[in-house]
Parts: sequence; C-alpha cells; structure tokens
Amino acid sequence: MKRIAVMQDISGLGRCSLAAALPVLSVMGVQCLPVPSAIYTNQTGFRRFASLDCEALLGEFPALWQEHNVRLDGIYTGFMATHAQLRAAQAMIDAFRHSRTLVLIDPVMGDNGSCYPGFDDALCSAITNFAKQADVITPNVTEAFLLTGGDIHAFMRAPPDEQKRMLRGVCESLPQRKIVITGWRRGNHVCNVAWDDGQFTVHASPAIAGSYSGTGDLFASAVCGGLVRGGSLNTAIQRAARFLEAALQSAARAGLPEEEGVPFELHLKELL
Repeated sequence: MKRIAVMQDISGLGRCSLAAALPVLSVMGVQCLPVPSAIYTNQTGFRRFASLDCEALLGEFPALWQEHNVRLDGIYTGFMATHAQLRAAQAMIDAFRHSRTLVLIDPVMGDNGSCYPGFDDALCSAITNFAKQADVITPNVTEAFLLTGGDIHAFMRAPPDEQKRMLRGVCESLPQRKIVITGWRRGNHVCNVAWDDGQFTVHASPAIAGSYSGTGDLFASAVCGGLVRGGSLNTAIQRAARFLEAALQSAARAGLPEEEGVPFELHLKELL
C-alpha cells in the first residue's frame, strides 16, 4: 500500500486540512500518515477559535519514524502558519524524500487577491522559497501570483483570453514540471489549470455560488492520492473536480454555512 505523510493542522469543526486529507486518501487506497502542525477547535474562518501549536512535537517525527524504517511514497504539506512549522516540514522532506517520493506542496497564503490575516511578507517569502523544491504545487490563482511576484490585480481586471495568457506565463516561470492552479473564475465556470511538462490544459466545471472552507484541501488531497497511485495529472484533476463539484452541489442545496465546509463524506465514492 502507498503511504503519504501529510503535514497540516487539524480542525475539530470545518472539514479542512487533515480532517479532509485523511478520509480522501484512505478511500483512494492510500495510507495517510498525519503530522499535525497545530490543533484548532474550529477552522480559522469562524469568528472565534482556539488553537494549540504542535511545534514541540513536530521535531520528534523524523527520528522516531526512522527508528521504524518508515519509507514514504509521498509527502504533502498544506497550511503552514509559522516559520517553525516550515522548518519542521523541511526536516520531514530532508529525512524521507527518496528518488520515488512525490512531494506535493499546497502553498497556502491567500485568496481573492490578498494574503490571509497573519501572512506577512516574510512568511509569504519563506513559503515561496519552500515551495521551490516541490514536484507538484497546487496554488489558487492568488497564490500563483504571490509565488511569481506577478500583479494579481491586473489579472483580475483582464479579459478571459488575457487571463489565460497570464496564467500560462505564471506556469512557465515556475520551476515545477507539474502545476495545478485552482479556482480561476471564467464566466459561469470555475477552472483548474494544469501544467504538465510544458503542456497547458484548462479543466472547466460549472461554477457554484459560495466560498466554502476546505475545498482546496479536498482538491489537493485527491490530486496527491491520484498521482501517488500512478495516475496522470490530468486524470487526477478530473477526478478531484468531479468529486468536489458533487460535494459543492450538496452544500448549496442544503444551505450549509460556508465556514463548515462541504459534505464531502457523501461523495467519497467518486474517488474509488
């Protein structure tokens, strides 16, 4: 069985991060080894939450896992809220990456044209440098421009054909051979852009109203699982998008609060 170590926070309420990655990878037939960077009562989109940083514990993982001869087929990192968490993620990669280990980094920094609260220039710069070593990255549109220093606001003002040209330019300027840029809104569709060894492909799905917590985590987890199992990037994107579209439709029909995420549990069969 394939094994992926996933370093992210875990939230009791909110259907995101490790709470999303664990069931998604498991249903895909991949063992998920969780490495919790922090514990939240509820994800940060809620008005109030409490959290516990796991910095002291993170440093124990590499040596203790090495005692048990752990070998990893994938290492997947997501939300990194501190420089210490980034250093711990780097230590995991240094300890367990081998020639066949897929490293997927979701460079979580912002959305809708701006950085998330608490993500200052120094932290975004550190995340940008950290992401350079990835085999695959899964930024949203805002994060793609943060990674390259491009003008996200000029992109947001541009017509669709110009936006497509700009996204291709972003992919060409990044070092990874495989890139997925998520959440490009184009008319009545939301698109995911794939860059695979120089091949640029746009995957479109119907746009569904709302901005639900955890959708990026669900998508990146499904892509990571598909790639580690040996599938192509475009196939992994198509399967992840089909899964997410079904979950979003259920959330919209039920009128769920956006901060609680989407009821993906009802649609895990899409990933079998």
